[in-house]
Amino acid sequence: MCSVEVLKSWVERAPHPYYFRPFVSKSPSSKGNVFIVGINPATPMHKDDFASAEEYIDTFCHREQFLERVKMIRRSQGKTDLSRTRIGLNKFVEDLELRANGEVEVIETNMNAYPTRRAKDLLSVNPDLIQYGNRVFRELLFTYRPKVIIVHSKQALGELLGLLEEEHMVPRQTFNRNLRLCDWIAKGPIPFTYRDGGIGTVLCSKHFMYHGNLGMSFQPLKEQVLQAFKQ
Repeated sequence: MCSVEVLKSWVERAPHPYYFRPFVSKSPSSKGNVFIVGINPATPMHKDDFASAEEYIDTFCHREQFLERVKMIRRSQGKTDLSRTRIGLNKFVEDLELRANGEVEVIETNMNAYPTRRAKDLLSVNPDLIQYGNRVFRELLFTYRPKVIIVHSKQALGELLGLLEEEHMVPRQTFNRNLRLCDWIAKGPIPFTYRDGGIGTVLCSKHFMYHGNLGMSFQPLKEQVLQAFKQ
């Protein structure tokens, strides 16, 4: 669990008009022992839309509250309440936490905390902001030390494995950009070691837009996560 002071240092970058989003959790006290990691947040949230940084922090620390805010933003843009990706991700998290009987508490995060409507828009962002957004994830990782990290994009996987190698956390696999995401999924779990000797596991997933309401093709992934907590 992070203090409000730490969270404020992560979300605010004066004089930038948008808040960085470090994560979304079910509650402020979430264990965060499973990370779901993408490239970067897709719904920018303007500072002017919140009374304070504390209100913004309270929003992303309560998943249901955060989702209501996302719906409001999307409606103002003439879009459906939630994207296919968000619907699938919600269903996956709900099902996984329910099946784990309280043992698993998910944090949704990204390799970069800087929000853009499309991941490729990061290419035109000030490098200082990109570096700052990457640092937020790095600090989040070492704060929660999740037992399982689910990665749902090839780009995010490459960045994550690069970070683990840079931090001497010896991931079992070195990233090969010539492999497709489905090849990485087929390879199975990728163990790594935290600095104190604790073991973490990276699991690769196809995009959550394909989960839908049932997510039958995601059942093996859910079983892999649950199995990691039995070891």
